[in-house]
Amino acid sequence: MSEERKKILNMVAEGKLTPEEADRLLGALKDSSEKSKFFHVRVYDKGSDKPKVKVDIPIGVLKIASKIGTAFKGVIPEGLKVDIHGQEISLDEFTPEMIDKIVQDISEEGRFTIAEVTDEENGEFVEVYIE
Repeated sequence: MSEERKKILNMVAEGKLTPEEADRLLGALKDSSEKSKFFHVRVYDKGSDKPKVKVDIPIGVLKIASKIGTAFKGVIPEGLKVDIHGQEISLDEFTPEMIDKIVQDISEEGRFTIAEVTDEENGEFVEVYIE
């Protein structure tokens, strides 16, 4: 639990905030933390520090996309899975709640690596992460 969240809950316990006021503050706190997080994809040529492909998607956009995921059926290969901290998850089963959990698990300065792939044949390195 973040320090800001603890402070808000303590203020409710002390009677300094109503539950409704706390709810608004907690919502704003959640929105601001999501706005600062992005889903990143980087593709590097062998030996290069500068990515040749750079994709940055705000977490909020991913949550909206996952809510309307049925509209994207067929775009994501069926059965494609990623390993997230030892748990294999099919991308077509990804939910907004999973995204919330990942964002919640990331510390303020943290980075959540979803995948790192090296293509030895082409000499490319791909990294996918949330930060």
